[in-house]
Amino acid sequence: MATKKFALNTDPHVAEIGEDLTLKFRPEVMGDEFLDVYEVLQEHLKAVEKDDATVDELRASNAAIRKFMSDLMLPESAAEFEKVQLPARVLGELMDWLMGVYGGGERPPTSSTGSATASPPRGTRGTATSRSKASTRARGR
Repeated sequence: MATKKFALNTDPHVAEIGEDLTLKFRPEVMGDEFLDVYEVLQEHLKAVEKDDATVDELRASNAAIRKFMSDLMLPESAAEFEKVQLPARVLGELMDWLMGVYGGGERPPTSSTGSATASPPRGTRGTATSRSKASTRARGR
């Protein structure tokens, strides 16, 4: 019988912002739990995708992003996050990182294989001699 081991994160994910702010996020989030908080976020973001979004809708969207993030944080970090204002750029980068962490983009560091090397793109030549370096007919023949 074959055995497959699966690693679980036990250490929090850590985001260091500037020199004074460290936010810790839960090491693992169950799939349905992540989808529940993500669904709420998506409903708020739909309102601002339209061209005529109001300032109030934009503010609600920003609040939804912050709630999404704080729902994934450890309690101490969530409490600290409520008190701090961050530029939209930083929130966006933090959001992208979280989507990779919880959306399946990153493996636990204890994964048995680690990150696999990407395959070369289709159509990429191997290590054989290229046609341009192959012997050519000599002049005058």
